[in-house]
Amino acid sequence: MYFYKSIFIILVAVFSMDARAEEILTVTHPAIPAPTYIDQGETGESVGDVRIWQFSAKTDKGDVLMTDWIMTTTGIVESGENQYRMTSATFAFGEGTKDQIVIQGIAVYASSKAALQNSVSTPRAIIGGTGRFANAKGWMETEHLSDDTWRHVLHLN
Repeated sequence: MYFYKSIFIILVAVFSMDARAEEILTVTHPAIPAPTYIDQGETGESVGDVRIWQFSAKTDKGDVLMTDWIMTTTGIVESGENQYRMTSATFAFGEGTKDQIVIQGIAVYASSKAALQNSVSTPRAIIGGTGRFANAKGWMETEHLSDDTWRHVLHLN
C-alpha cells in the first residue's frame, strides 16, 4: 500500500507542475518619443550605438506602468539596410519600482528607424521580475500597430 500511495503523490506533484496556468497581460502605449541616442563606435549607424527610452503605458486591466528601454545595435547586415538590436526593457507597475517585469531579446530593425516598422511584431523573453512578479518567466510579443501605437502581449507562466 505504501508503494501505491508514494506513486500517487509523485504523479500528483508532476501533474501539478505541468498544470501551471499561463497569465496573459497586455500592455499598450501611444507612439514612442524620440530616443536618447548615443553614437558609439564608428560615427553614424554602427555596432555599439545605444537608444534609450522611458515612457508610461497601461495594461488591459487598467494598471499604469513606467517602461524603460535600452536598445544596443549588435550587428549590421552587409547591405546596411538592417540592424540587429538587443533590447533590455523593464515594466515597473504602480508607484516606484517594487513590481517589475524584465524583458530581453534581439530583433531586426530597418537601419533608418529607431523602432520596429509598423505592422511588424517580434518575440522577446521575460527573464524575471520583482514584487508581485517575482520569478516571472515566459515571453512577450511586441507589435507596432499601423496607427503608430504599440501592443506588448506578455505570456507569463
